[in-house]
Amino acid sequence: MGLFSGDGAGILGRLLQQYGAEIIGGLHLRMPDSIGDEKVLKRPLEKNKELLKKAEQKISKSIRLLKAGKPTREGIGILYRMAGFFGQLLYFGHKTRNYSDKLRVDEDKCIGCGKCEKLCPMNNIRIVDKKVVQNNQCTMCYRCINNCPKQAMTLLGKKVVEQSVIEKYL
Repeated sequence: MGLFSGDGAGILGRLLQQYGAEIIGGLHLRMPDSIGDEKVLKRPLEKNKELLKKAEQKISKSIRLLKAGKPTREGIGILYRMAGFFGQLLYFGHKTRNYSDKLRVDEDKCIGCGKCEKLCPMNNIRIVDKKVVQNNQCTMCYRCINNCPKQAMTLLGKKVVEQSVIEKYL
C-alpha cells in the first residue's frame, strides 16, 4: 500500500522454501505505488523517479554484498514477519478487505473496450454487452484503473487523479 513493504520478502522466501529453495537473503525496496484515484496518496512524478533511483542504488549495493558473500537479509527473520503481520495483514488487510466488490465504473465514460478484462490478474472483470461485470475478486492491483483509456474506473477515490503506468519511468 505504499507505506512499507510488510512481509513481502519473507512471504516469498517461505513460499520458495516449500519448493526446496535455500533462502540466503532478502531485499525490501520502496517503490512508487499504483493508486491513481486518491490525490492524498499520490507523490509527484519527480519524487517517484527519485524512489526508483534509490531502489536501483540499493539493488547495486545488494549485488556487491552478495558477491562478497554477505547477502542482504531484509525481510528475513521474525521481526520483519511480525511487522508484516501487524502492519500489512492486520491493519491494511482489515482496511482493504471490503474493497473486493467496490470497483466503480462510470457507464457514461466506459466504452466497453475490454482492456480492463484482459489486464485483470484475478479475472474479476468481464465485459458483457459492452458493460463491465465484476466477480468481487478485486485485489486492488489498479491495473484496470491505470490503463483505462477513458478513466472510467475508480476504487478508493471518486475520480482518477493520475494513471500510474511504467512508461512514465522508462
